[in-house]
Amino acid sequence: MPTPFPQDIDALKASEAFFRLLAERAGDMISRHRLSGSDHYLSPAVERVLGWTPEEVIGVGFESLYHPDDIATVRGGFKRMIEGVPECSVCYRGQAKDGRYVWLESHLRLVRDDDGSPLEVVAVTRDIDARVRLEEEARQAREAARETQQRAMLVEQVAKVAFWRVDLITNEVTLSPRFREIYGWSEDEPVTLGAVLSRFHPADRPAARAAVAEHLRTGAPSRNRMDRIFRLDGETRHIVGSFEFDLDEERRPIAMSGTTIDVTDLVVAQEALAKTESRFQDLAKATRDVAIEVDKRGRIQFVSSAVDAVLGYGEDELLGRKAAQLVHPDDLPGLVAGFGALMDDPKADPPLLEARARHADGRWIWLQGRPVLEPEAGRIHGVIRDITEYKRARDELAAEQARTEQALEARSTFLANMSHELRTPLTAVIGFAALVEGFEDLPEKARDYVGRISTAGKALLSVINDVLEVSKLESGQVKAELAPCSVAPLLDDTVRMFALHAAEKSLKIGVRMIDPPPRVLMVDPDRVRQVLINLIGNAIRYTDAGSITVEVIWRGELEELFVAVKDTGIGIDAAQQEQLFKRFSQVEASRARSRGGSGLGLAISKGLVEAMGGRIGASSRPGEGSVFWFTIPASAPRREEQAGGEPEPVFEPLRSGGRILLADDNALNREMTRAILGVFDAEVVEARDGQQAVEAAREQAFDLILMDIRMPVLDGVDATRAIRTEPGPNQIAPILAFSADMDFQASDIFDGVVRKPITAAQLIHAVAGARRVDGP
Repeated sequence: MPTPFPQDIDALKASEAFFRLLAERAGDMISRHRLSGSDHYLSPAVERVLGWTPEEVIGVGFESLYHPDDIATVRGGFKRMIEGVPECSVCYRGQAKDGRYVWLESHLRLVRDDDGSPLEVVAVTRDIDARVRLEEEARQAREAARETQQRAMLVEQVAKVAFWRVDLITNEVTLSPRFREIYGWSEDEPVTLGAVLSRFHPADRPAARAAVAEHLRTGAPSRNRMDRIFRLDGETRHIVGSFEFDLDEERRPIAMSGTTIDVTDLVVAQEALAKTESRFQDLAKATRDVAIEVDKRGRIQFVSSAVDAVLGYGEDELLGRKAAQLVHPDDLPGLVAGFGALMDDPKADPPLLEARARHADGRWIWLQGRPVLEPEAGRIHGVIRDITEYKRARDELAAEQARTEQALEARSTFLANMSHELRTPLTAVIGFAALVEGFEDLPEKARDYVGRISTAGKALLSVINDVLEVSKLESGQVKAELAPCSVAPLLDDTVRMFALHAAEKSLKIGVRMIDPPPRVLMVDPDRVRQVLINLIGNAIRYTDAGSITVEVIWRGELEELFVAVKDTGIGIDAAQQEQLFKRFSQVEASRARSRGGSGLGLAISKGLVEAMGGRIGASSRPGEGSVFWFTIPASAPRREEQAGGEPEPVFEPLRSGGRILLADDNALNREMTRAILGVFDAEVVEARDGQQAVEAAREQAFDLILMDIRMPVLDGVDATRAIRTEPGPNQIAPILAFSADMDFQASDIFDGVVRKPITAAQLIHAVAGARRVDGP
């Protein structure tokens, strides 16, 4: 680079001196920043702005005074200078000597050397702190105004409050969207104060104008004024408005601003409520029920006019009177207790109270009502009604129910007696017939006659059983008795009962476990067996060829046992199926006439299944057979149910030549039983009643006691209890009960039951295994 002449150097120095003079006199800070990192210059104005001397700033370095968040901003400005941008401005914060930060604005300009290369940056910096703070305050003011506007809009949206303002100087009207919505004006439609007032109902308009004029005169605000307006679409709306004035320095109104609320729905609701109250008052006058209200002191504050018809008093006669004065003394404690419970727990359901009240003519009237408490008002109100006739009818009904129960009890006793009286002679008929049939030298004709007697006796027994069972079902005496039961053996044993009968018709019969049940279930085994006997008996009766199958499905998730009896019999048409399971239906009657039976089996089965909580049904096609099914609840027994109570007694066969006590009041039955027991070559001691049986048991030991349940002097249950409890040789002797009652259950004092009519096979089987010995 050529060396400058001396005159050029002098000119340069003079120029620099002039620059420094300008910088030192300027109000803004002027600084020079050599890109080489030297010859920095800072004008004295820095001391006025930041409190630092130029030397102090140059000594610590300009960048050390920048706010940490703004260093990148300043560096970015210098970077743009180096990259060739001729000038730019940056805003940043500089730290004053007292520690505070001051907002500064630097205008940067690049200076190049003679070769055009960047030489230095000249910065003119001014204090803009006041301006920035004003801008921040303005921003905050705008934000506050925006939030205020948002809150106003929220109030308008949520509370449906409309806002409006009228400039009384310029007549400019400002309306919120909700206000326009109430009046029916569009958003861009110009509106004046006169236009607003013109929408008021003609009847309300003069008062509205007068109110505005009066408030303009006094400057006082208006609060909650109600008016009616006409919308542009002709609809009438009810509004509540409030407004106040903006005043100038001389307290003169310059603007009006206010709120408007559409209360049309509320007014309509109030009008509807008034109509409802009017209707209720009319109803209170028309009804015979008495509406009453009592204060916390128990004094009557209101009573409807119906009190005259109920108690004979006029309304005025009871107002202010204590309600307790009308109540029967015996009923007052109950009322006090009911009201006390209501006071203790006002949220509880109101109690239904009954008490007698004295009529104006002196008689007592039964009243009923539910008191309702108003805790805040301290009042009790309610509706009371005359239930005197209802009480009388209820008492008569209770008496009639008692008579009905007595009749049912008498019916039950009659059925039990009939069961005994019918089965007892049948025992002799069927039993002796069976004995005679066993004679080897019986003539063929006599054997035929005896067989007919036996068959007729069994048929009569079946009819008697069905009739008695229907009677018990009708009187509700049949209840399910659940017990742990092995279902599979129960089904197998029941099916085996029909094996011989099925074989006589060349029918196959068996059980098919589709989904086997658990080993033990809680069911009523006797009722299940009875239903199966009815269904299997019907299937065999109406099937001439093919098979009968009992199918079993255990529905574990439902705890339900499904049993179906399928046959290949004659079937039933659809019309007849609708009449199945009905007592004495024509279908059952005609089927019974054609194939035998009482015609009650299906009706009995339905009653038994429903008593167990189950369902029963059937499906069939003529010529294709039938399926009769039932389902019953069947759950697994609990451990304690499965375990049972006392251990089961253990028996050993009756030894030949043993001693048997036979107690029965019927001589024919004793004779027949003695004949059957002859197979055991046993000594049989007879007793004609329970007392004789007890006396005989005191005198000698017996290997077995056969005890009829129904006997004179002392019945079988009491006689057995006496033998078990009184000292004697037969306290642990096996005792079998003779009973014609199919529902009789052996209690813990009996070791088994032999049902009447007694058959030889049944009795021999029971006696053969009925000698009790000590268990393990």
